[in-house]
Amino acid sequence: MTANNLLSNTRVVRAGYANKARVTEAQFRVETHQDIDLASVKTGEVILRNLYLSLDPYVRFTLDEEGGDTPPERRLLNVPFYGLGVAEVVASGVGKYPVGSLVSANTGYEQYTRISGLDDPNTPSDIRVLPTHARDESKGVPLSNYISALGMPGLTAFAGLKVLDVEAGKTIFVGSAAGGVGQLVGQLAKLQGLRVIGSAGTDEKVSYLVEKQNFDGAFNYKTENAREALTRLAPKGVDYYYDTVGGEILDMMLDFINERGKILSVGMVSQENGEEAYPIRNLKLIARKGVSILGFIYWHHLQYFENGDLDATVRPLLERKEINYREEVFDGIENTPKHFVNMLDGKYAGKVVIKIADL
Repeated sequence: MTANNLLSNTRVVRAGYANKARVTEAQFRVETHQDIDLASVKTGEVILRNLYLSLDPYVRFTLDEEGGDTPPERRLLNVPFYGLGVAEVVASGVGKYPVGSLVSANTGYEQYTRISGLDDPNTPSDIRVLPTHARDESKGVPLSNYISALGMPGLTAFAGLKVLDVEAGKTIFVGSAAGGVGQLVGQLAKLQGLRVIGSAGTDEKVSYLVEKQNFDGAFNYKTENAREALTRLAPKGVDYYYDTVGGEILDMMLDFINERGKILSVGMVSQENGEEAYPIRNLKLIARKGVSILGFIYWHHLQYFENGDLDATVRPLLERKEINYREEVFDGIENTPKHFVNMLDGKYAGKVVIKIADL
């Protein structure tokens, strides 16, 4: 605390737009202000001390000046980026968020975040109070998992398989399988009795999927033709496609997938760094083959957070090492721009997390 009772707050702000171009560090600026006064918290507000920050491809859309579904206030220049994080409540004017509790929320790319308006019943809150055992890392489940395997990526994997209504004995193909969502989709599907095939962008990631994460097969989409690889790895075809990639491979899968197959459309990471939209040519096969395409967005499935199903199902699997979840954790809020760009460029394996502070 400084002499004037203000805490120093380092944050990462949007310095410029990338629009349709590749994102670089030029779109980010790191700045520090002394602007956090814990004594100033008002009724309906909390102040969070951020511990871990999730870096996710969807934040790329906030670097386009216009278009997309991102609210305009999330695309303003000279304000902090927003992203999911794990934080400790350090000042509170809301009874259900007491000081000392751990939460996950849209925390901002910053050391401290003030969230207001929580006393307005018409304003939904995305603050999730974490279970008390989240603090216990002695069983091999780090707190950072609450923005990865036990957070939004975990919910997306867990609920996505429920939406697909998968059946044991069938085959699922997971695009971008080495990412924060895909690696968990494959391992959960395997535990449910499916044959699991994945794709990734390096030979090392491919080997890790098979040797450490129990995929039945995987291939490097940068060096092997996807259709040829799937023909080799899934000789009976593919019944489900968990799609986080979109573009050309989605078009191919409409042709390759078995009759009455199901495709879950979760994201289109192939087109999230300024690439032009890929023209899908095989849409006629949806009707001809009876294929179902199901859209997915995680906030339609928050009940699995609220009722504890995600935590009750996945945390024991992590504790017993039945699931091997891969995170890349980097220290320092000031290093966020570099790691965000590298994440979009596919340079990391697993979920990318920034550690801001110790608990």
